[in-house]
Amino acid sequence: MKKKSYLKLLIVFVLLGGGVYWYYNSIAIWGTSANGMWKATYKKNQDQYVERGWTGKVKQKSGDRVTVEDITFTDNNRTLMSVGDFEEGEAEDGEVTVLYPFSAEFYGGDEPKKGHVYKVHVTWKDKEKSHTDSFQLK
Repeated sequence: MKKKSYLKLLIVFVLLGGGVYWYYNSIAIWGTSANGMWKATYKKNQDQYVERGWTGKVKQKSGDRVTVEDITFTDNNRTLMSVGDFEEGEAEDGEVTVLYPFSAEFYGGDEPKKGHVYKVHVTWKDKEKSHTDSFQLK
């Protein structure tokens, strides 16, 4: 008798967990660079008081001191935005940028379209050598 109750409870939790997983996957796409240094998310804004529908964010996952020169966000190789010249602090619109480890919002726009390929390109410099890491958001 107890086994049936536990089984029913387990089924309920699995269904709830699956529903939560599906919901959050439908409101966000994300990716990590091949070298593991960068993570980007592009997610639906859950704050009803902010006008932007979707917001992107890039975070540095490594502890290396680097200078980010440019972040470009593309949709099917078409540039949606490119931003550089980062300064630490909070902008008037509430966007926060941290230079070490790097973290910044990079885009506010429309929801991703099915079948489109969204990529983030992070150009950064360490010890006077410039690098660009490009990775897809899924």
